[in-house]
Amino acid sequence: MKPTEAVENRSDVQRRNYALIFLSGALAAMGGQLVNPRLVLPFLYLALGAPTFLAGLLLPLVTGARLIAEIFVSPFINKATRAKLAVYVPNLMTGLVLAVVALFATNLPVTMVVLLFLLTAITMGFCQGITSLGTSQIYGLSVPNTKRNRMVFAQATVSGLLAIVVVWVTKDLLVSDQPIQRHIVVMWCGVLAMIIAGISFVGVKIFEDEQSQAPEERAKPKPISELTTGFKTGMAHPWFRKFVFARLLFVSVELAMPFYTIHAATYHIGTKNSLSYFVIAASAGMVVGSILWGRLSERCGVKPVMWMGCMTSALSAILALVFAWSGLAHNVWLYAFVIFLLSLGGNGVVYGRYLFVIECSTSLERPYLVAFGDVSAGLVGVAFAAILGAVAHHSDPIVPIAVLVVLNLAAMLFAFYLPGSVSKEHE
Repeated sequence: MKPTEAVENRSDVQRRNYALIFLSGALAAMGGQLVNPRLVLPFLYLALGAPTFLAGLLLPLVTGARLIAEIFVSPFINKATRAKLAVYVPNLMTGLVLAVVALFATNLPVTMVVLLFLLTAITMGFCQGITSLGTSQIYGLSVPNTKRNRMVFAQATVSGLLAIVVVWVTKDLLVSDQPIQRHIVVMWCGVLAMIIAGISFVGVKIFEDEQSQAPEERAKPKPISELTTGFKTGMAHPWFRKFVFARLLFVSVELAMPFYTIHAATYHIGTKNSLSYFVIAASAGMVVGSILWGRLSERCGVKPVMWMGCMTSALSAILALVFAWSGLAHNVWLYAFVIFLLSLGGNGVVYGRYLFVIECSTSLERPYLVAFGDVSAGLVGVAFAAILGAVAHHSDPIVPIAVLVVLNLAAMLFAFYLPGSVSKEHE
């Protein structure tokens, strides 16, 4: 083959790679919305008559399993071929596990439903963590810097819009007297999206020179040692001491959705297409948030993104209280607006705190600080979910939302008083 032909062929393959990576990422993100462990899994879990207490633990289990996967699997994602496997295999596995839930959950006794959903949450978390590692590696090797940010932003927007369209088109697909069967249609759409996302990524071709750019094999990490290093490193910085406390309060925003789901389920488990409307609202919040918070961070920095995200989440909690006390919570569209605001606010908090650490830390310290912050928040999140889940189970489901108002406002204040920018040494 002539050199010019080789260049043209490589260029064609790269364009095809970009298209497949974009398609796979958008479909995976859309599938993630349609089987959202913050909203869809708890709603289906409660619709099947399972105990309320454990509904709030599904998301922390996903988060904890994801952290464990990221800590222990990261040494093995050091070759592009492995990274490729780490993207499409977990997507396929997630789709298959959720297909089992959709097929069999309605015919199981309550005890088996609880076990099935707990195992599903753990499996989803592991798969998300592995996929995240593989995706970051492939994006770093195969997607140029000039295209990477635009691609990620566009994927988030497209996936949210696709989720809205798919749910709206299929909401009346299944005619059944049982609301749970209508709700499971949403899950089947997510299953299909995850499987197509996995299959699409199989076609991505890794070039030999890209393969050679992958980091060398590293020694097996020692997670406890790394977390200790993260604690010592972080506590030496005044900005991180303030941030890590705010990060713990951010748990009240990032893990809030299941408690809204518990509250919404008391009104709308039997409402026709209620889950579809809530998924549409959450997806719309993601789309609007990816645009709004992105522009705000470019103009004003990431600090306003964090405190305004907390404020938006607090507003959603206040509206949920008002609607509950006034009887308006029975209106599925008004409650969908509450879900929209919570999704919008949560998107801002996650986006903002992620960029804040990147901006304020050096490349050498960043992995330790991120690991310590994530694990600390994960541990607090499990306790947070267990306590509020118990409260929701033994009292009115509105009580946890009243608690969230206070915690969201406290998180907003701490985010507001974080340093606007931090000078760091040359990386």
